[in-house]
Amino acid sequence: MADPRLRILLVDEEHSRRMNIEKNLAGLGYSRVAPLASLRELLSVIDNALHTFDLLVINQPLLSGAGPISEQWVRNCPDIRHLLVYQEADLQFFLAGNSANSSMSFSLSCLPDQQSIRQVMSFVDQTEGSCRHAVHGN
Repeated sequence: MADPRLRILLVDEEHSRRMNIEKNLAGLGYSRVAPLASLRELLSVIDNALHTFDLLVINQPLLSGAGPISEQWVRNCPDIRHLLVYQEADLQFFLAGNSANSSMSFSLSCLPDQQSIRQVMSFVDQTEGSCRHAVHGN
């Protein structure tokens, strides 16, 4: 079941792609989505955030275009628990390098559709739910 409390950042320069992904997330029950149009906006939001974001969904060309240092910083940012990068290889799950906890990164060969988002969010929901139960002792 979707955890509507999850905080999601969505970064893509193209408005129609952002809207499509945001619509798919909303259709799955995720309402705390911040759609952003640039890496500059992303960095500003992260710099001013009071809490960690559960997931960053970002377009690979946008991330790569930032240069290797910025890309590495985003991939290892401690304020982002999970990462979905699309327009790369097939959907892959791999451990993120940002912490010793159960953070994951994902890559997808095309624009995320509802099925691929459902698959990623199933993992994120499960991971975040476990973390919340451990912290709150439930």
